[in-house]
Amino acid sequence: MKLNFKNDYNTIGDIKILNKLIEYKDEKNIGYGEDYHSKELNDMVNSIIGKNSDTYILSGGTITNVIGLSQILKYPYEAVITGENSHINVHETGAIEASSHKIILTPLKNGKIDISKIKDTYNRFTDNHMVLPKCLYLSDANELGLTYTIEELKEISNICKELNLYFFIDGARLSQSLVSEGYTLKDIASLCDMFYLGGTKNGLPFGELLVIINDELKSNFKFLLKNKLGLLAKGFVGAIMFKEYLKDNYYLTLASKALTYANKIRDRLNKYLIYPNKTNQIFIKVSNDIFDKLNEQVEFEIWEVSDSYKVIRLVTSYNTNDDEINELFNIFDKLGL
Repeated sequence: MKLNFKNDYNTIGDIKILNKLIEYKDEKNIGYGEDYHSKELNDMVNSIIGKNSDTYILSGGTITNVIGLSQILKYPYEAVITGENSHINVHETGAIEASSHKIILTPLKNGKIDISKIKDTYNRFTDNHMVLPKCLYLSDANELGLTYTIEELKEISNICKELNLYFFIDGARLSQSLVSEGYTLKDIASLCDMFYLGGTKNGLPFGELLVIINDELKSNFKFLLKNKLGLLAKGFVGAIMFKEYLKDNYYLTLASKALTYANKIRDRLNKYLIYPNKTNQIFIKVSNDIFDKLNEQVEFEIWEVSDSYKVIRLVTSYNTNDDEINELFNIFDKLGL
């Protein structure tokens, strides 16, 4: 069997989370997020971020982005600004466009949104013959494993306020950013109108925790959630998981494990690195002959293809272990990496 470094959602879930589910396996609950676990989770989040938010659990990242942005973009002529490499633009099969909203691309700088160009992008849309920019979307960490500093997020937040744009943060791998950059959920909540904390890619069997902060965006969200097929009948399952996930910052503990092993791989493959990120995605450039041999023994994502080389992505997770890393390094040794 190949070593699996293809992604960070390739196992069922962390044992502590699974044990917590087993603890409540026979408990009878009300459905659709009306149970006491969901209410306790909402209170827990509000205590952590110091704000009165509304929280909802959705099954995965794409549906969270679609429903979250659908609540922000009320009319078909309203649009979202994002970077060319963003998840909603590249890896969501046109889901945002299918919900009748245009994606406006703004330039990148070193793999992240070029903050200095946001106003220029916004100002291109001048009258009612064009769509109306209403939101700025970014992922933290983004699709290249790159994170935004707290200073960058503050600057983006200020620009959004100036331009009357809502600020939405895709947090599928937010836990990894919090660990690598050193800011907190409270910091994130102070800067944006809506964000989500990912669980699927950090040790939960499923789930993303959507946090709506801006009061303007809270009204009638439950109707939208049902209408857009996102309402979970067993919402209490997600709430039980996320309560344990947030308790004593366990989500950061899980992310730290992934980052520890990612840093070991980065140190080992330093001269092959493509993107200078600090999270759990490692992008390396290898020759085609090395690729073929590596592909026989390791599962990974192919990111870029050319005649003479390929860029591949290795991803560590909460349950990566020393044995796997040692075996991976033995493979590297034999291949001369």
